[in-house]
Amino acid sequence: DDMDAGEAIYQTWTDTWFANEECGSLVGHIDAPFAEQTIVHEGRQSMPLQYDNTCSPHYAEITRVFSPVQDWTVEGVDTLVLFVRGKTGNDAAPLYVGLEDSTGKVAYVQHPDAGIVKTTVWTKWGIPLSEFTAAGVKTTRIETMYIGVGDRSDPVAGTLGQVFIDDIRVVKP
Repeated sequence: DDMDAGEAIYQTWTDTWFANEECGSLVGHIDAPFAEQTIVHEGRQSMPLQYDNTCSPHYAEITRVFSPVQDWTVEGVDTLVLFVRGKTGNDAAPLYVGLEDSTGKVAYVQHPDAGIVKTTVWTKWGIPLSEFTAAGVKTTRIETMYIGVGDRSDPVAGTLGQVFIDDIRVVKP
């Protein structure tokens, strides 16, 4: 539960808000309850992610480190799935997911529609793990997952808004 000591959403997902002079990424709400409890796809809460790309590096990213590393190939799973919901008034910006293995190899996959962050209904995003393995990431040894808003490879200043992420999982086809 997000209200329990040591279980707050910002203790699982690391943001960059305070490191970047009040821009960057902010995971969770400022005040408890930190997880979103109204705009939820499934279960009792979702993860709010505020993005403000007005200052460098002009993309907002959150990070989750797995310890121990995870094998994302067990029982034939081959697709990373997450549900995304944006808000009216958000600035359109690319949404991306990155995976890093225990050797430090990392790959990022960008959602094909930069308008996804403006979509006000829950949208399923399925990413074949092969998109990460093609770049050399070992999905048998996943150590870090990144979720970000903005163009990581060609950053553009100025986009801001908030999205909600829920039901992150790896599944069979």
